[in-house]
Amino acid sequence: MPPNAAATSEPIASCSFCYKPNTAVQNLVAGPGVFICNECVELSAAIVADVAGITPEQSARLRAQYTGRSAEEILDMLPGVARTASRIEADLASWVRLRRERGTGWQQIADALGTSAGAARQRFGTASPG
Repeated sequence: MPPNAAATSEPIASCSFCYKPNTAVQNLVAGPGVFICNECVELSAAIVADVAGITPEQSARLRAQYTGRSAEEILDMLPGVARTASRIEADLASWVRLRRERGTGWQQIADALGTSAGAARQRFGTASPG
């Protein structure tokens, strides 16, 4: 994202981790369908640095905590995962709508998504121009 993009008054995108808009952070880095702000990058770097020197045994324990979550813990996580999925789907529909408004055909969109034109049209049919 260009350095001056954060200076705009209208939010363009938001961090996929903390949900802050580009107008509330110093930098926002774009990836394929995701964004991360400078604050989340700093936090991630600190977490990575903290675990950089752990032993294989400690690493295995951490991995077990992640993979061995209880049903209750997983159920507690589901609403957040669903919100993220909804946001990603909305972002995808927005990009498809933009491409349709600029004259991109369903077949090109389908090829980019690895699906059929009919499936793309069915999924994003409201994203077609006028």
